[in-house]
Amino acid sequence: MGLFSSKKEIVISNVCPKCKMTFADPERTLRHIAKAHQPKRKFECNSCG
Repeated sequence: MGLFSSKKEIVISNVCPKCKMTFADPERTLRHIAKAHQPKRKFECNSCG
């Protein structure tokens, strides 16, 4: 039944919700979102971490 389950299903289509780009596979859409729409870091120092 799943009345009290904490697991939520996320439905990903073949279209990116942010830039409306179309992909052949939902997994490619997820990879695109992770790579292209990740929050930008201001600066990362190589010596400090």
